[in-house]
Amino acid sequence: MTAATGSSVRPRRARAGVRVALLTVGTAVVTLAVQLILPDRGRWSFTHNVIAMSVITLMSVATEGFTINLRVRRGSHALGLGEVPLVLGLFTVGPAGLLFARVLGGAVGTALFRRQRGLKLAFNVALYGAQATLAAAVFGLLAGPPPALGPREWAAAYAAMIAADALAAVLVTVVISLHDDPGEWRRLPAAVVRGVPVVFVSTSIALLGGLVVGRDFRAIGLLAVFSVVVFLALRGYERQGQGHAQVEGLYAFTRALDGSLDSAEVTWTVLGEVRDQLRAEVAELLMPGPGGGQWTRTRMSGTGRLDSTMVTTGAESAWWYPAAQGRPVLWAAGRDTSRGEGPAGDAPVDGIAVPLSLGDSGRAVLLVANSLADTPTFGAQQVRLFEALANHAGLSLAKTVLVDRLRIEVSEKERLARYDLLTGLPNRQQFQELLGASLRDPGTGVTAVMVLDLDRFKEVNDALGHDTGDALLLEVADRLRQQLAGQGLVARLGGDEFAVMLSDLTCPAEALAVGHDLADAMDQPVVIDHLSLTPRVSIGIACGPEHGDAAQLLMQHADVAMYAAKRTRSGARLYEPRDDKSSAHHLSLTADLARAIRLDELTVQFQPKLDPTTGLVTGAEALARWRHPREGFISPDVFIPLAERSGLIRPLTLHVLKVALRQCAAWRRAGHDLHIAVNLSPNALHDSTLPDVVTRLLEQTGVPPASLTLEITESTLMADPTGGRKTLDRLRAIGVRLSIDDFGTGYSSLGRLRNLPINEVKIDKSFVQRLAEDHRDRAVVRSAIQLGHALDLDVVAEGVEDAATLEHLRREGCDLLQGYFISKPLAAADFAAWLVGRTSRERDTALPRAGA
Repeated sequence: MTAATGSSVRPRRARAGVRVALLTVGTAVVTLAVQLILPDRGRWSFTHNVIAMSVITLMSVATEGFTINLRVRRGSHALGLGEVPLVLGLFTVGPAGLLFARVLGGAVGTALFRRQRGLKLAFNVALYGAQATLAAAVFGLLAGPPPALGPREWAAAYAAMIAADALAAVLVTVVISLHDDPGEWRRLPAAVVRGVPVVFVSTSIALLGGLVVGRDFRAIGLLAVFSVVVFLALRGYERQGQGHAQVEGLYAFTRALDGSLDSAEVTWTVLGEVRDQLRAEVAELLMPGPGGGQWTRTRMSGTGRLDSTMVTTGAESAWWYPAAQGRPVLWAAGRDTSRGEGPAGDAPVDGIAVPLSLGDSGRAVLLVANSLADTPTFGAQQVRLFEALANHAGLSLAKTVLVDRLRIEVSEKERLARYDLLTGLPNRQQFQELLGASLRDPGTGVTAVMVLDLDRFKEVNDALGHDTGDALLLEVADRLRQQLAGQGLVARLGGDEFAVMLSDLTCPAEALAVGHDLADAMDQPVVIDHLSLTPRVSIGIACGPEHGDAAQLLMQHADVAMYAAKRTRSGARLYEPRDDKSSAHHLSLTADLARAIRLDELTVQFQPKLDPTTGLVTGAEALARWRHPREGFISPDVFIPLAERSGLIRPLTLHVLKVALRQCAAWRRAGHDLHIAVNLSPNALHDSTLPDVVTRLLEQTGVPPASLTLEITESTLMADPTGGRKTLDRLRAIGVRLSIDDFGTGYSSLGRLRNLPINEVKIDKSFVQRLAEDHRDRAVVRSAIQLGHALDLDVVAEGVEDAATLEHLRREGCDLLQGYFISKPLAAADFAAWLVGRTSRERDTALPRAGA
């Protein structure tokens, strides 16, 4: 059980107990002080008679079993036959004797019949003494000299009893206000007025009895019988009234709950009503929490305020826990009568806990604890009343639980509609709304929008799995947030695309500087599952109002700038109007490219591959070239991505393959035993018809399958090695050689690489071209050659541009080389002439002339 409740409840309860104890002591002290100044008036008949005091004491004991509790909201005043011995004592014994007899008899009777102990018993004994003393004082002031027993004395007796009852009402109200409810003072007049009729009845019985007993002492038996009959009638009337009051209370309780769907309001009503009707110090509602063994405890005490805590441990040992299993608990006077256990943990003095059904939402517990100081402990009657209240409360609380759940679901749906599930960042919809609001605010200065796209993210996702891709996206989101440090809004637009909004900038150049900082921050390795990845990004920036005054237009321009940054590999790029023209230009080029492929207007050039050991040219790589009729030469870096995005890459690849095989067949007929290499598109492995097309072209051209090498980029091969394995196996079965192009730039798994049906790896030129400058590139190349040979693969290096690089690769044992130092890509006729023009010295030394 958590100490959250105990730490706040026990001190408050202890402080209230101290205050009640002080009130009890103060009442006793004042009573004794008043006794000292009261005159000892002589009495008729039995003045100072020990027998009279004994009779009054015994009557006080007996009458404690005949009390009526008059209830006013949370107040309760015990009335009954106790006034009879008190009235008789006014006429028969002095103030001191009356005090002694009433205190002794009341203490014994209260402990015996009403089972009160401790502070409750002490308070009531002090109350009896104060009542006896006040009654004696009032009677002494108003009555005539003894032994008179006329109308004057009768009136004095009535006045004394009314004063004593009013004193009791005041002291009980003080106790309740100190211990539980400061608002009890508002109900004091009603309590006093309601007790007056019972006081008149009991006083009248005592006066009549005194007159009768004065004539014949044996009439005391008749007085006892008459008193009991009157008491039973009064108690029956009071119980009937209490029954009606309980029915009215249940009706009012149900009516108060009807129509309310607010959980806090219903909880406040439920706890307030059960606390009042069961006259308890504390009422609590324990709702099952989200985790096993967790409970949300809502408590109402004397302040009427709701306090909520969480019970996280030890609930199974709590006194109320059986109610959570469906069984009511009556914890009476510190002992659980249903379990036979003593108090434990933060168990109250007494309490009731009942199960509260919430329908499909489970079962809660409703409890009350610590009956008020002026009343006996809880009993079976209170349990039945509590269960009836709980049945009504359960229906209303179940509705509120359902409504709260629906509200949470609606709120969650609204949140999901505005936030990205993976990163928790605002999504495209919310970003556009916030951007629009910023642009509409004239005081925000320059507003910049950045659109960020991860370079080659699809390769990471496909090669390493979506879990790794998601982890990379989370890392990018965190880096963006950390880099901006709250100075900008970060959003995820979808996929690998993010957006940033910066407000109150002075100029677009400031936004461009931030963009470069973000690009640099992204270009740092991140380790995911022991794999080091570098999330490079391309960033496009557009600033409002210069580049647009509407959110959609500004994002469109930022998107255009992002593609321009990707194309130029500039990291970050500010939007320029010519970028839009370039986009339109790309659309036009795409259409022209489709026409060029259809009409075989693209040419194929061939770059030789050299064996550095023998100096012999063993083959060539076929490279597509496009000379546009209006714009001239179009770089492959431009039209190859266009073909991939537009779906033209397959016909383009087939065109190059067909031309290359025909040319290879021509070389072989001319006596040159060369192989030819052709690059495949990223989607080639998913083309189930590719092996059939390759087989048909080989048969048509007569080229041996082993003379054809199909180069697949490392990222393409690793993207879906399982899904593309069938195509690879079919190609290998034909006899075609398979090569990994751009080796070292992707995310190869050595385990997968070993099991793939490949023949060679081709080291990317970005490593080869910096061999003379960067020792790290030399290490990469050396490792790649050693790894390839360890896996029984041929190793090809591209990008050889000088003699030193060629010599270094030859020493490292590289199998084949290509690059501008050997020869640039040549047209078919030029390639044939280049072969014929090579001298024997160049073949022997493996040092050919550059170019030719």
